[in-house]
Amino acid sequence: MALSAMLSKKEATLVFWASILCLILSAAFYTYGLHSPSLWFDEGWSWHLARMPIPEMMRATAADRSPFLYYLFLHFWIRIAGESEGALRWPSLAFGVLAVALAVRLADRGWGRPAGAFAALTMALSPFWLYYAQEARMYTMLAAGSLATWGAMEAAIRRPTPRRFAAWALLAAGTALTHYYGLLPMAAMAVGLGLAVRKDPAARRYWGWSLLGLALLVGPWLVFARGRLAQPEAFVRPPTTASAVLAGLAHGFWPGEWTWLPALLLAAAAWTPRPFARRWAALTLGTLALAVIALVGIFPRFALFHPRYLIFLWAFWVLGVAGGAARLGRALAARGGRLGRARSGWVGWLVLLPLWGLLAGPWWAWWTDPHRGRDPYREAVAHVARQIRPGEAALALRANWAVLYYWTRMKVPAPLLIGPEAPVWDEEEVRAWLEEARRAYGPSEGPWRLWLFGWQQEVVDPLGLFEGLLWENGFEVGGQPFGSLWVAYYETWLPFRGRPLTPLRADFEGKIELWGVHLRPPRWPGDGLGVTMAWARVGPVPRPPRMFVHVLDPSGRLVAQRDGPLPNDLVPISGWPLDRPYPVFVRVLLPRDLHGAYTVRVGLYDPESGRRWQARWAGGEGDGVPVGRLERP
Repeated sequence: MALSAMLSKKEATLVFWASILCLILSAAFYTYGLHSPSLWFDEGWSWHLARMPIPEMMRATAADRSPFLYYLFLHFWIRIAGESEGALRWPSLAFGVLAVALAVRLADRGWGRPAGAFAALTMALSPFWLYYAQEARMYTMLAAGSLATWGAMEAAIRRPTPRRFAAWALLAAGTALTHYYGLLPMAAMAVGLGLAVRKDPAARRYWGWSLLGLALLVGPWLVFARGRLAQPEAFVRPPTTASAVLAGLAHGFWPGEWTWLPALLLAAAAWTPRPFARRWAALTLGTLALAVIALVGIFPRFALFHPRYLIFLWAFWVLGVAGGAARLGRALAARGGRLGRARSGWVGWLVLLPLWGLLAGPWWAWWTDPHRGRDPYREAVAHVARQIRPGEAALALRANWAVLYYWTRMKVPAPLLIGPEAPVWDEEEVRAWLEEARRAYGPSEGPWRLWLFGWQQEVVDPLGLFEGLLWENGFEVGGQPFGSLWVAYYETWLPFRGRPLTPLRADFEGKIELWGVHLRPPRWPGDGLGVTMAWARVGPVPRPPRMFVHVLDPSGRLVAQRDGPLPNDLVPISGWPLDRPYPVFVRVLLPRDLHGAYTVRVGLYDPESGRRWQARWAGGEGDGVPVGRLERP
């Protein structure tokens, strides 16, 4: 008995220092290259909100996808640490290390000491976790808050006291106010805590008071932000399905093959008589079920879903993987019979070794990527800063605060215009905006050169109004991609005129009509053809079609084309108001050696079957409408 106690004490000391070493290594991993990657769009938004006065920040976050708590924390942090890339990302790193410590503690309590070490190593090797531990966003704070709330719940179950229930309520409120998806694990924990203490009258009272406190802490914010919750986005996506949510989580959490291996470990973790493990299984499955119900049933057309929004499920998943490995280690050791029960769980590393090996490839790719999977905004702004001249300006077409971050830090001697934050549908509004910008920042006469930063510009310019007017009143000198960020260079001249449409009335199966067309011919060999089409929905459109623009030679041979959604998948024509035309601009790339006369033909087709819609117009019918001629000398 004394020898067993001595071994247990030595093992506890060893596990303690091993856990400390894991935390130090995790912090070292997270710190490596923290300042090297550029801030990207989302991180620029964090910087922008954190610099606001607090009342303005509250109003802005009430209209955002996540509440205020992370931005409030960052607001005070940058006043101490500064606004460098590393300083902005330090809170995420700190919460990432805290989450590892909490995971070690919970896994140790649930499945034994080996499980805690396994959890720390699995988190340190996960590219998914490493990415968000180095991003100036709230996701590691959300994961750490969820784990801390779970730990507080376990403490309240073990010894129900008012102080412990109050701590649980405060942590739950903080998690919910970090991200709206944080409401999901909090709801599951509230139910689980109530069921666990249902036989204790005093604990039931504490539980009721803690729920009341949670409602008082979170409820006022939900009322304040009710407009955002009622109308999440100004655009839509196809309805989210349960299979899409599960597939997104599987691919996001586990980048490798052999998905049966983590599934086996999760099942092994749940298959145990320990109450903690049963609560872990109920909490994980309950939170996942709530997420699927919310995304599929309550917000079936919620604009965005990404596995990072459910990063707390990933943290629960890691605990299960670690606990399952410890359980299987004990099962393997029991067959050999030479190890004591206390140490047998360490054999689980044999089970985790192939899993860690499968993570090694994605981990190494992350480690050796200088951009850490992010767009090189710093290089893009530096590219423009080296070439921009007096009298020129730049436009971040979608309000892109990461571009502004580097623009101000590099002290570029030219104005940066911040584009719209909400979708723009009125061409006259865009034309007036460009004219005003030219008067304010451009030369009094002669051409005006405008640099354009484009990233997901279809969100705010679904019809291509900015590009269409810049093409109509000038030309694109050139462009260069920086990851998914596109930098273009336009030369324009005053006055900015609109695009006169040639009237046309073509009916496509009684559902959609083409009311007018304008062709902007190429200005030199190799330049593109600009096509503006006024489309209107005149009837129900169950499934949005795709649009094609074909350029045909006299023999009917296709020489150039442009196919795509109408106008894009964010605002499909199926959701447009009836009998209201909108001008949609597309560019068609042309071969440099075009000579002679060509016909431009426009039509619609079903994206699944490929069947072309039949059209009728004055003087003809068919599966495509001739809308004009293109003549090249």
